Amino acid sequence: MASSVEEGSELLIYVDRRRKWIVRVERGKVFGSDRGTARHDDMIGREVGSSIELSAGFKAYLLRPLLIDYLERGFARRTQVLYPKDMGLILLLLGIGPGSRVLEAGIGSGFMTAVLANAVRPSGKVYAYEVREEFAEVALRNLRRVGLDRFVEVKIRDVKQGVEERDLDAALLDMPDPWDALGAVHEALRPSAPIVFFLPTASQVDKLLYRLREFGGFIDVRVFETLLREYRPVPGALRPETVMVGHTGYIVFARKVLKEGSS
Repeated sequence: MASSVEEGSELLIYVDRRRKWIVRVERGKVFGSDRGTARHDDMIGREVGSSIELSAGFKAYLLRPLLIDYLERGFARRTQVLYPKDMGLILLLLGIGPGSRVLEAGIGSGFMTAVLANAVRPSGKVYAYEVREEFAEVALRNLRRVGLDRFVEVKIRDVKQGVEERDLDAALLDMPDPWDALGAVHEALRPSAPIVFFLPTASQVDKLLYRLREFGGFIDVRVFETLLREYRPVPGALRPETVMVGHTGYIVFARKVLKEGSS
C-alpha cells in the first residue's frame, strides 16, 4: 500500500549512489545539491518511491530511510564507529532477537547500539555502558532520531567496575582493554551466553586470548576479520570498485561456561 510524504517526516533523497541525503521535510524549505534544488512543498503529498525533477533537470527519488542510511549518512559521530560489514557478523554471533537483554560496553556514537536496539525491540533492552558522558549524549541523540532510544538504557559507568544486570543474553565489548572486564561480564551473563569483543590491533587480540585462557570461564573462542568488496552494478561491465574498506578490526567470539567449582 502506497504512502505519501508528510511534513515533518524524514526522507532519503536519492540521485545516485554517491548523491543521497536524509532530510526532514518542512514547508517553506528548499533542498539543494550540486544536481539542483527542489522545494519541500513540492515533495509533500507525493508517493514515497516516486521521483521529483530537480531544478537542473536531474531526477531525484523520494525514499524512506533505512537504518543503514542513517548509519552512513544521518547519524552524528564523535568517535570511530563500527562498519556495517562488521555489524552484520557481530549481530549474528550474538544470536539476539526480540526480547533479548544485551550488554554493550563502549557505545561511542551509538551506531552499533542502534543496530542492537533494532534487533531486540519491542520487548528487549540494550544496557549501554559508556565512561564518556559527551559520547553518550551523541549516542542518545542518534537513537532518538530513529526512535530506538526507548529500547536502550544508557549508563555512565565503567563496566570494569561491575555490571548491575544479571542473566543477560549476550554482551558486546568495544573497548581497548576488555580483559579487565571479564569477571564483571561473566557474572552478568547467563550460562552459555555469547560474548563478542571488537579490537583494532592484533596485539590486543593476542592479550585477550591469553587472558581468556587464564580466566577459564569462556570456551569456543574464535577470531574473525571481515572483508567486504563492493562491485559496480553496470550491466555488461560488472567489476569490483577500485577502492574498498580493508582492515577495520578483529572480532573475537566466546561463550560463557561455569567456572570449575562454581554452580
